[in-house]
Amino acid sequence: MCLLVFVTLNNQIMKIIVIGGSIGGLITAIALADQGFDVEIYERSAADMKGRGAGLVIQPDMMEYLMEKGISPKTVFGVPALERQVLDENGHAVLTYANDTIFTSWNYIWRQLKAHFNPDKYFYGYELEGIKYGKDSVVANFKNGETRTADLVVGADGYNSVVREYIVPKREPQYAGYVAFRGLIPEEEMKKEDIAFFANRFSIYPYEHSHLLCYLVPGPQGELTPGKRLFNWVWYLNKSHPALEKLMTDKNGLTRKYTVPAGFLSEENLQELHELAQKQLPPILRDSVLQTKHPFVQVIVDLAVPVMYKDRVCILGDAAFVVRPHTASGTAKAYRDALALANSLREHHELETALKHWNEQEKMYATALIIHGKQLAFRSQLGFTSQIIQSE
Repeated sequence: MCLLVFVTLNNQIMKIIVIGGSIGGLITAIALADQGFDVEIYERSAADMKGRGAGLVIQPDMMEYLMEKGISPKTVFGVPALERQVLDENGHAVLTYANDTIFTSWNYIWRQLKAHFNPDKYFYGYELEGIKYGKDSVVANFKNGETRTADLVVGADGYNSVVREYIVPKREPQYAGYVAFRGLIPEEEMKKEDIAFFANRFSIYPYEHSHLLCYLVPGPQGELTPGKRLFNWVWYLNKSHPALEKLMTDKNGLTRKYTVPAGFLSEENLQELHELAQKQLPPILRDSVLQTKHPFVQVIVDLAVPVMYKDRVCILGDAAFVVRPHTASGTAKAYRDALALANSLREHHELETALKHWNEQEKMYATALIIHGKQLAFRSQLGFTSQIIQSE
């Protein structure tokens, strides 16, 4: 075993490579660098990941961390929803109660994390090809022909993780039986009365085997000013395997695995979405779906690994455990994994001991979240756990 706190056996600062430069990768690198480690991020994309993702919830503990580190001031975290409203089939609010959620967006949080991290340590255009273990090091080989040697490789490369293959081979996310259609509408393109109805509120329309939820999020460049924000909606729908295969074939005939990005839905699938909105949604929500220029699709999956590390390689966030979006904890889980890893490496002198301790506590936390997410889906009759799959 190699001894380390802030140094390796050759008296050098511990070198850590993070694979994946998304939110999970950035928060991991920031937490590790904050403990004094030499950290670099290798992202397969060739440039900034602008326009990816949509609305998300930021949990209080992560919010406090970002404020503490000076990454985000409290006043600009996102758009607050002070009230939650449940809608009926006519789109009227039949139940309202206090709510204290802050809604933000993937773009907004990513941009702030990226601005905080040392740009000289963030590398674009590096897609991982393989990992080789040395006696006292690990080597990452990239498809561009480059290699990097480190003391530890951290896989923060999402549920389609390449790094995971080196820890638990052939462990893939499993389809949960339903998808999330998502859309964003510029606030300035909405009717004033609709904005007034949705502003400062988290709205949800539950109905048999489904539900749609919506809220306002920061604008494309992080704008929080009324009129510059985005209206975000998420609509969960059960899909059989044949229906899923059809849905995931994009407008160019390419079969997608987990998402069909904005602008890539086939005309047939887009038309079916509009027809379903006409049949099943209240007028105010139906119109929102129809108004959305480029809706996109996220396949809901489950993933759990038996172990999060092997030798000098570990995985965290969605690369290890994928929780259902109903928990609003995907980003928070990646944050917790990252912070716990940094703390464990600081507190334990042996790498094996540090990773083992970290693995045990994060597996317990993730398992509880997975169970909770499945319970929430069951209540909404979503997915295979509901025993009823409707594909339209």
